[in-house]
Amino acid sequence: MRIFCAVRHSVDPNRYYGGLWNGNFYPALRLLGHEIVESRVDLLPASRFMHIGSGFTKGELAARTEITEQIVDEVRTAHRQRSIDLFLSYFYNAHFDPTGFDELRQLGVPSVNFYCNSIHQFANVAGIAAKVDYSWYPEKNARELYVRAGAHPVWVQMAADPEVYRPVPRVPRKTSACFVGQRYADRDRWMASLIRAEIPLEIYGPGWGSEAKRNGEQATNSALSYLGRVQHRPGTVSSYLASARQLVSDYGLFAGALRLTKQIRYRQETRRLSPLFVSHAKGSVPFEKIAEIFASHEVILNFSNVWADSRPASTLIPHVRLRDFEAPMCRTCYLTGHTEEIGEFYEIGKEIDTYRTRDELVDKTRFYLNDQGAAERLRRAGYERARRDHTWSRRFQELFAKIKLKSAKHEMLL
Repeated sequence: MRIFCAVRHSVDPNRYYGGLWNGNFYPALRLLGHEIVESRVDLLPASRFMHIGSGFTKGELAARTEITEQIVDEVRTAHRQRSIDLFLSYFYNAHFDPTGFDELRQLGVPSVNFYCNSIHQFANVAGIAAKVDYSWYPEKNARELYVRAGAHPVWVQMAADPEVYRPVPRVPRKTSACFVGQRYADRDRWMASLIRAEIPLEIYGPGWGSEAKRNGEQATNSALSYLGRVQHRPGTVSSYLASARQLVSDYGLFAGALRLTKQIRYRQETRRLSPLFVSHAKGSVPFEKIAEIFASHEVILNFSNVWADSRPASTLIPHVRLRDFEAPMCRTCYLTGHTEEIGEFYEIGKEIDTYRTRDELVDKTRFYLNDQGAAERLRRAGYERARRDHTWSRRFQELFAKIKLKSAKHEMLL
């Protein structure tokens, strides 16, 4: 197939994960024998407000309209040269006018939009989901959200690229646990339990060390204006006031005030915990070094929770994440938060392991650090399962089968 792709939120790979999804998707599509026609339109102007789901300003609508027209023109031009068989995108509502999919249908080009924040940020894709031919989502429990929006949902889980996430030989392995990722949701609460239990631990990623405090001190300019909308810097007084106004608007005075009180208490606890992490924090790690970091630790940890409405102190919802495929593919002893869904992709306790409580996290981390035989058995079995079943090539085969499109090497790879 000839597939037109618009999946990069910025042409700069350092902004808005501009190199993440093409890095995941393109090698697998090429392995399956497909030709990729990549959009040259930079989504960055719209990515700057992609956290806004609706109620766009005139300036934001103008930016989205321009991007939409440019992308549709690209498709028309490419389609005239030789037929485009599929339009694959990763759009938020901010990126693309949903009526653009009508124009693609007039060309006879079917469309699939991928989106991986459906559990806690569905409002940011609801308009796109209602108009695109197929909405590809990885969070199994998000289906009803898409159905209510009038979408045609297709559940296909995420995966990993075995050429990127792979074992790194001859790296000395420390008898310690490791987490790679930013400080978000309740991750620091789980981490605090490990540190208090004196579990050997290293943390890689933003927000854990002293740089978080320095960044907050530098945020002297509390608000900026972009395309007619004031954007507040996180952690500033103006951002807290804006959040308070939004909560009252969304939930009413009493419920909004209650939510605000919970947020304040949660942030106070977050600040109180911060000193615990400084000596364990190793800073951010370059993308190309993650496999090496994984190889150098006995146990690799992950955390599954997201905020239900993207705001602190809302309900915590667990779901399967990219790391659940990337880490085992690197041949790690992998321990992650429990979800029912993860049991559909691994045999728990034999290929990976999970925890439900903080005590269980501490106990299992200590167990695998002390029993290298058990850690190695998990490492080997998880690696074999991930390589066999959880590559992006397998996921695209599944996607194309569900939407009735043929993969060039479908039979060969099954």
